[in-house]
Amino acid sequence: MVTAFAPLPRLEAVVELLDRPDNSDEEVRGNLRDLERLNRLSGGARTVLLHLSRMIGGRSQSPLMILDIATGGADIPRAICRWARHRGLTVTVEAMDRSHQVLAAAAKWSVGYPEIRLRQVEAPPLPYPDHSFDYILCSLFFHHLTEAQGVRLLREMRRVARHGLIVNDLMRSRRARLLTGIATRLLSGNRLTRHDGPMSVLRGFRPEELLHMATEAGLGDVRLSLHPWFRMTLVKESIPGAREREP
Repeated sequence: MVTAFAPLPRLEAVVELLDRPDNSDEEVRGNLRDLERLNRLSGGARTVLLHLSRMIGGRSQSPLMILDIATGGADIPRAICRWARHRGLTVTVEAMDRSHQVLAAAAKWSVGYPEIRLRQVEAPPLPYPDHSFDYILCSLFFHHLTEAQGVRLLREMRRVARHGLIVNDLMRSRRARLLTGIATRLLSGNRLTRHDGPMSVLRGFRPEELLHMATEAGLGDVRLSLHPWFRMTLVKESIPGAREREP
């Protein structure tokens, strides 16, 4: 008998509305703005910056080369640019996404951020040479993947990174599904946001599942931390075999 205390099974075979090709530009842009607002309110962007800052530490390499996978509206790359400007760091962020419709919105909102380069790519795999970026980021994308695709993407992230990688995503739970459904209805009238918010939680992984994927991908020692609003972050530092960039 299924009880309220039983683990919530992962819903893998359902497509989120944002992934459909028939959405209007207005709906997509509204959804991306909602995601940016939720990232800001829930601390998603702050969480990425927290871990990135810890990994960079006192490094003085310039510019920092960062890859952001499945960037959406590029709100996290813009947050990174503002953070880097405040610290006096030079940064280049390659922000990739598979949707030209999403990238069109990202391009419009990223005017004034010459540090950001947008590129249309579907991952995995990653079309970059080994160790070609200092840090690789991936936020709110792993729940779109199967476990096998997630393992493959982690391997690719490890291959392309020089110094570290960060995966930031939703943690699946009954409470997260309930509260996300309430929050998306209170904050937005966008049908994509209202449908995809709870669905994203149902498609998310549990911490032990993400750690298992990291083991399967051969990442070795990783750090997994839990954050408010049902976020979890997987961090891998010191990529074996990576070399420093030539000066």
